[in-house]
Amino acid sequence: MTPNDTQRRTRSKPELRRAQILDEAVGLIAERGYYGFGIRELADRCGLTNPGVLHHFGSKDQLLIALLEDRDRRVQDAVFSAIENAGFVGKALSFSETLQLFHITAVQAEARPELLRLYAILQSEALNEAHPAHQFFAERQARVVRSYAALVEAFVAEPESTALHLVATIDGLQEEWLRAKQGFDLVEELDRAIKRILAARTVS
Repeated sequence: MTPNDTQRRTRSKPELRRAQILDEAVGLIAERGYYGFGIRELADRCGLTNPGVLHHFGSKDQLLIALLEDRDRRVQDAVFSAIENAGFVGKALSFSETLQLFHITAVQAEARPELLRLYAILQSEALNEAHPAHQFFAERQARVVRSYAALVEAFVAEPESTALHLVATIDGLQEEWLRAKQGFDLVEELDRAIKRILAARTVS
């Protein structure tokens, strides 16, 4: 019996149905954005009625937020596991270890192109304050900037500014990678860019 088999056995039918709906929604929203997909098509893909889908989430807006929270949690769990395996949890990191941590997150990102596409589309849409995910992305970006600033503050001048540059560079390279149909080594380019940004701002 595989771990996935065990997980299926321990999850209830409503949980499995909810997970199925979220999995199908990822592909639709990554392709068309929030405004371009409909509950009916999602329901058809899941073998459900419209009320059957909304029974699990309440509304299209709530489904979107549930999807983003679920994917964020999955990524965070995977990144934390990789960082823990590298022995980086609960210790002050050296400059080289900090670069290695960014490398780990880049590897995790490259493994999930559909999720990167989903986030790229929704982050752009959510610049509109009326978008249901506007607050989600505003808070998420603020958390990422704070975490990056804390990560590099021992090495650089102006850690908050450095964190903003890191976030913008990482997001930009990920979008270029998607636009190029994954035609270059994303991890290699992220490693180079992050190293250059940090090296240029390192306090001697």
